Amino acid sequence: MSVCEFRLSISDSEDDIEELHDLYEAIREDYELVGVRASLVHAPVPDGAMGVEDVLRLVLDNPGLDAAVSTCVTAWLATRKSRRLKIIVRADKSVEIQADGIKDIAPEDVARVLNIARGEHRDETAGQ
Repeated sequence: MSVCEFRLSISDSEDDIEELHDLYEAIREDYELVGVRASLVHAPVPDGAMGVEDVLRLVLDNPGLDAAVSTCVTAWLATRKSRRLKIIVRADKSVEIQADGIKDIAPEDVARVLNIARGEHRDETAGQ
């Protein structure tokens, strides 16, 4: 069994914390994501800055859940205006996807970003 942990953060919204909580609820309510362990946690701010940021921690016990996570996140992004979603695997590896409210984000775009974050793909400009 391949366990992978992702942390998701939201930026460029009117209320990043409220949006993060809303994404958390969307994931918790998605019956296809029953096997995903989701929690809201505080994480250190990157690049040596002081403070913490709220992030959504997802633990996937099965790589097959990536598609369901991608579909759920894509559906959530489609209901939002401009948002930046950051997917973090570890302190030195993260990928961002920008939803600008104009160009549609497809589940394949989010899946590609998840793969990049896992280090399984070399194109780090996906979704930008």
